[in-house]
Amino acid sequence: MFFVSRRIFCGAVTALPALATHAAGPATPAAGGDPLLTILEGEAFLLRDSSRFALAEGVTLKADDMLEVPEASGLLRLELSDGTSLAIGPGSRAQVAPRLAGERGGARLYLLAGWLKVTASREGRVTVLSPAFDLSTSGGSMVLSVQADASRVFAESGETNLRRSGAAPQTLKAGEWLTLATGAGARPELVNRPTQAFVSTLPRAFMDALPSRAARFRDKPVEPRRLAAIDYAEAQPWLDAEPALRKANLPRWRPLARDAEFRRGLSAGLKAHPEWAPILSPPEGKRPPN
Repeated sequence: MFFVSRRIFCGAVTALPALATHAAGPATPAAGGDPLLTILEGEAFLLRDSSRFALAEGVTLKADDMLEVPEASGLLRLELSDGTSLAIGPGSRAQVAPRLAGERGGARLYLLAGWLKVTASREGRVTVLSPAFDLSTSGGSMVLSVQADASRVFAESGETNLRRSGAAPQTLKAGEWLTLATGAGARPELVNRPTQAFVSTLPRAFMDALPSRAARFRDKPVEPRRLAAIDYAEAQPWLDAEPALRKANLPRWRPLARDAEFRRGLSAGLKAHPEWAPILSPPEGKRPPN
């Protein structure tokens, strides 16, 4: 079966019949198990606890793990035990199962920047988050792009449910493409098919149906290779993210604030992450003893 994007690229049919969907409650990270990294083209990095690691095929990711895929790299694909796959493209940053509160809890992935393709199993709903909007699908396939100029989502097959702050929930049908420009007051634009310019920038691997490779790594655990402690520059994109994500990740960064260089970075960029002010300069009565 060709994907919708391949058909559009070839100038043929713009949409495939919707896949069957099943009613399901809110997705939780436990539903499909921990993601397994089954394809890695080039290099990619993992931020876990206070360390930076080099990733490899066969590594199992955990909740709160942060992933970096450099621009010069290719595809990084994660597979879940329920058959869902998450393909992350070049120039991307993502976090596995972030611990956000309320209705945004239970997401599979947060895409901070870059490219993500979700191919959901028929067994349940998959939810992913981003700075501009949150998406979910049951048994469908969707592509999310978070770039400096705009965020874009393409409902490749099935239906994609979209939610953004201050707006009513929205459902995209197979083949539809939505763009939300960056900046206050921007309004989403929905059309029946993506532009040729968008299709031409899609990671090539997103065009093809890739078979599962999870069985190759079953009972063969692979550990990521530790490179060094995380420095401020590596953490900064996450430290300066949207308020809800900054709050959720604050506990993981606090131990790094003991490092003088990391602390200097936090102080210099305090305007972008003001929640650090009482931590870096606690009131007199709450300062730890010397």
